[in-house]
Amino acid sequence: MYCNKCGTALPDNADFCPNCGARTPRQEQQMRASRKKNSIVIAAIAAVAIVLVACIVCFTIINQRNEQAQLAAIGDTQQQTTQNDTQASNVDMAGSGSGNTDSQTEDNAAEDGSEEQTPATVTNNYYYYGEDAANDNNYYSSVTSSGYLWPTDTQYISTSDLRGLSQDTVAAIRNEIYARHGYAFTSSRWQNYFASKSWYERDSTCTESTIRARLTSIERANISTIVAYEESRGWR
Repeated sequence: MYCNKCGTALPDNADFCPNCGARTPRQEQQMRASRKKNSIVIAAIAAVAIVLVACIVCFTIINQRNEQAQLAAIGDTQQQTTQNDTQASNVDMAGSGSGNTDSQTEDNAAEDGSEEQTPATVTNNYYYYGEDAANDNNYYSSVTSSGYLWPTDTQYISTSDLRGLSQDTVAAIRNEIYARHGYAFTSSRWQNYFASKSWYERDSTCTESTIRARLTSIERANISTIVAYEESRGWR
């Protein structure tokens, strides 16, 4: 082995030329191999770092999307809760002046000689549930003390079921849902009406703040249907 710089003969195990001090070919080869190995290690480290950064970015994006979805779900839940609370708070509401309107209608019918409406037939102890039930509106005198207006706890009510009924009757059907749970009415009108029913048991703990937890999904759906109908008629 000879020095590449001065041509001096070199021992096989020499790292530097004893004459000029230059690195021997063996030393140069070792250094090139070392640099190549370092380059591979650095490239591997860089590749691992790139993969880690990509994973962090993907995780951050997925986490942000999940948070947005959760916030959207919470917003929908809060909106639904607000609507249900509003419906519950209106449990005692009945259209003002509705009694005068009904009386005036009955008086006009009598003056015109019109025939009286045929009372509905009681079906399974539910006065307004059955064929042609909407032909009669006199729920105060027609429903027995043990009777109900509509099976709103087990059957879904529709807008067509409410057509033909007076404002007072629709309000009574809505309030009957709450009365089934012993709702403590604040208005004397509904206190007196439901107190005349043998099935009504007033519960002083059942108020606007606690009634929602007692309602079933069918009852909530029926309240929404009735309230929407009352709003469409301008009764609320």
